[in-house]
Amino acid sequence: MRPVRFIALAASLAATLWAQQFHFNLDHLSSKASDSFDVSLNTSMLQFAAKFLDGKDPDEAKVKKLIVGIEGIYIKSFEFSKEGVYAPADVEKVRNQLKAPEWSRIVGIKSGGERSNIEVWARNEKGKVSGVAILSAEPKQLTVCNLVGNIDLESLADLGGHFGLPSLPKVPKKR
Repeated sequence: MRPVRFIALAASLAATLWAQQFHFNLDHLSSKASDSFDVSLNTSMLQFAAKFLDGKDPDEAKVKKLIVGIEGIYIKSFEFSKEGVYAPADVEKVRNQLKAPEWSRIVGIKSGGERSNIEVWARNEKGKVSGVAILSAEPKQLTVCNLVGNIDLESLADLGGHFGLPSLPKVPKKR
């Protein structure tokens, strides 16, 4: 391989690895899933997608405004035909990467009746939120998301339902 090609390849790989702030470690679940969803949107892809959002629609206008500071959205979601296909250890592999001082859990929702668990983690760099991780675990579905870039936590719920992100509860505004 020529040195110029090698440098270009290394630079593009480094940019991809830098943007995604943690490893999903979930590829082994693809073959076990009845349905899977894999999104990898970098800055240029997000800007391209934003062109298709209607600025006159209030919800889409909010989303368009929010994705301006986002450098990447990375999502893996698996749906299974039966319960117990993925192990709690699969979720722990991801959760173990979300450690202080960079990461802190800001939301934890556990629904006993539905046996679902949603966690939202924020990555803090120099006093600013530079990333968000969302873990959503249900008996027959597992979704892991990583948003990279400047993210307004109060408006994060507005992104739910767009780009494959799970719907999130609204965070109360600070008074």
